[in-house]
Amino acid sequence: MKVQCACLLLLSAAVLSQTYKDFKRKHILPRKGSHDCNNMMINVNDINQCKSINTFMKDKVTLVVALCSTNKKGFVTHKFDVIDCIMISSKPCLYQMLTLRKNKRIKCENGLPVHLEA
Repeated sequence: MKVQCACLLLLSAAVLSQTYKDFKRKHILPRKGSHDCNNMMINVNDINQCKSINTFMKDKVTLVVALCSTNKKGFVTHKFDVIDCIMISSKPCLYQMLTLRKNKRIKCENGLPVHLEA
């Protein structure tokens, strides 16, 4: 039983951890290409899984990195223009776009953003 619990904790930590590269791919609006949620979510969704909602920040990645430079290990909150892609169908994965301006909380590690809280 102890081994199962330890394995579950390790798996949970691996799932929750994200890198700066993952953060950019999942949460920064692509500079090139379509800004349609159905197209953008192709790079976010795992194989055979549709993420129910994902937020893309319209700001340049340099602004987000600058926010983390003041708090190298911790959280920062900032008001961003965002696009929320909300799933409307899972077979196939289809999304509706919602454009908002709202406060988002970002986890920083080593001066780089690694996680966007829901």
